[in-house]
Amino acid sequence: MKFSVTLAIFFFITSTLYSQNPEVTYNGYATKININESIEVSFYSTTMFRVRYSKIGNNDVSNKFTIPFTIGHTNSWNEIPVSIKKDGDVYFMHTKKLEIGINIKTRQLTVNDMESGKSIYPSDGPIYGMFKDGYSLFDSASFFNEKNDNSRYSHWFYNPETELYDIYLEEDVLMDQYFIYGPSYLKIYEQFNQLVGAEPLLPKKSYGFFQTQHLACKGDQDQLMAVARELRNRDIPADNLIFDFEWGDGCIGDKEITWGSSMDWSENYSKPLSPKAMLDSLKAMHFDVMLIQHNAPDFKNRNGQGWTETVQPEKLWWSKWKEKLDQGVKGTWQDTRRNDITDSQIWLKTQNYIGDNERVLFMGCRKMQAVNPWDFRYSVAPVNNLIGSRRYPFDWTGDCSFNWNELKWQIKAITNSHGPLKGVSYISSDGVGESWQIQARWNQFSDFSAISRSHNPKPWAGNIDVANFQNKIKIEGRDTVIIKDTPDNITHAVGGESKGPTAENSIRKHRKERYKLLPYIYSTAYENYLTGIPICRPMLIAFPDDYLCYSDTWPYQYMFGPNILVAPVYGDFKTMEIYLPRENDWIDYWSKEVYKGGGVINYNTEDVEKLPLFIKAGAIIPKRPERNWIEEEKQEENLILDIYPSDKSFFTLYEDDGKSIAYQKGAYSATTISQNYGENEELIIHVGEAKGTFKNELTHRTWHIRVLDVLNEYDSVNVNGKQKKFTISTNTNETDLIKEVVIKEPRNKSTTVIFSKT
Repeated sequence: MKFSVTLAIFFFITSTLYSQNPEVTYNGYATKININESIEVSFYSTTMFRVRYSKIGNNDVSNKFTIPFTIGHTNSWNEIPVSIKKDGDVYFMHTKKLEIGINIKTRQLTVNDMESGKSIYPSDGPIYGMFKDGYSLFDSASFFNEKNDNSRYSHWFYNPETELYDIYLEEDVLMDQYFIYGPSYLKIYEQFNQLVGAEPLLPKKSYGFFQTQHLACKGDQDQLMAVARELRNRDIPADNLIFDFEWGDGCIGDKEITWGSSMDWSENYSKPLSPKAMLDSLKAMHFDVMLIQHNAPDFKNRNGQGWTETVQPEKLWWSKWKEKLDQGVKGTWQDTRRNDITDSQIWLKTQNYIGDNERVLFMGCRKMQAVNPWDFRYSVAPVNNLIGSRRYPFDWTGDCSFNWNELKWQIKAITNSHGPLKGVSYISSDGVGESWQIQARWNQFSDFSAISRSHNPKPWAGNIDVANFQNKIKIEGRDTVIIKDTPDNITHAVGGESKGPTAENSIRKHRKERYKLLPYIYSTAYENYLTGIPICRPMLIAFPDDYLCYSDTWPYQYMFGPNILVAPVYGDFKTMEIYLPRENDWIDYWSKEVYKGGGVINYNTEDVEKLPLFIKAGAIIPKRPERNWIEEEKQEENLILDIYPSDKSFFTLYEDDGKSIAYQKGAYSATTISQNYGENEELIIHVGEAKGTFKNELTHRTWHIRVLDVLNEYDSVNVNGKQKKFTISTNTNETDLIKEVVIKEPRNKSTTVIFSKT
């Protein structure tokens, strides 16, 4: 790189002019050492630091550029005790945990463990996303110098007066490299989450389903409302509708215009109801609305932001966007490329406008697909994103292909290589399959990932005219595209057209399971926000000590939260090998069959309506009663606790108002639920008190505690020392017994339930 040659010469010259005795200082934000005018080291903890290489010196200007876009931690760090000594051309800095060495002539960095004395960096181990040999190393663009279209220099910086990243430095003069030492995955995630900034919680309704309506300029309000009613009539859960460019962004009536050139509603979406009346009607049906936009505000220093179809004057853009928010639109899908700074501007200013009582709903492009049907540029990795973009979720993988190979690639990318292993949870894919089987399997995968979304004009269906769908979306030559009228989906696509399995049956079945699992999913999202641990967890993250997992041997299966193993089917298979980590018992989610001790199993996948799911023994799975939409502010009075008995385990149930950003100031509750065996092998379930408060919280709750009693061993139950009756139900295989006790207790008191044997 040009930087390496020219800047190395600059470093050599300036280092001879600087003090040979640099001091450890605290500038009110972080502990730092200016080794010379070219090299500054900032310490955020005893195991996390930044090395800054500068062409502009580190004196007066350094405070202005203290917090680049990469860093989301804007409050002061604690002061860190650091000592420094010089040995020839190398400066050694010591924290309680690390020894950091920097050669001022060669810029060679070394990191050693202070306790063991062993070398940490450099090392020769494999790279898994953001991880290598117990540490992480990244700059503003990517981890470990991975290909990226952005500059690796720092150009945008946090402005405490505006609370935006709007301080701009045009020249390539500041190179920041960040180092985090774990050595565990969890410790690295935790520190990364703290330094770069957490992925914020989405509105609770966003953990439901997103339907993207795309009919090109033939779309209209009547068709949109028909889809909304059809979702309800077909008993398919959904909470969010996304209007593609036909809403007005790229259409005036039936005529297509340059995408993003308009920010007004098309006449097709302005009758028979006004836009506000349309949005109100959808809200009454429990739908929120997002708009796809192919434009962005032309704010100051909007440099290096990549493709945006239309750049609008800043004041005009914000005026039109606020108008839509006032009408009831809940979010924007910014269908642009490499727009992280733009994302942050739109996100933060929208949050300021809507206030603290709502959460921003926003989607940007991470651009990662195996094949883009109309754009064959390199796009198999997210080369457009800056590291700090995780603060503005959620993401979309881009316009991808429709076959089994694409689904396979998306599974790994979203839940492994380009998602969780790079600290990003909230990624969705279009989910359009060229056959009803692919459509069914893709929807299954989406329903058991962080974001559930479809781009199929008929989201309950299986087959679509893929060529026609491509014509509707492609950019080049769209003026000559003829949109064909296509018949409804063929046999097996829609329930009722076949006596056998259908895409619709599969979609309904798995989406209902997702909606029942909302308390589990939302609590896992909270864990991600608080600790950085992703929602979908690659096997090497979830089971780092299992030698069949730690080399990422099973990248197409993952843990969905701490207790549910998901193995999406990515081919027209009759059977599929699945690895259930050893030294654990696993329970088939559907049949309740127990797999003692785990291992590699050959699982029958002939039933297209069944996603392979397994519960880890000891799991505590909170659920809610079946419902086809999510109410943000209404708390569930009835919660189900599915208990899979094993050794001691616990689960933390997180709750809040589901809508505001008050959680960022601690307005949420945490209820710890545990299960363990007593001296006489009785099963002890403890539901702790709900700690913490938030708006509209419940005073009492009804718990439906359900225990899987495979051997039919438990014949009595007591609650807080009082004998109670339980009900018994059989699972579909009519052998495994589920025993349930129902209790209603104050949320601020703990409850102990004991199932005993004779």
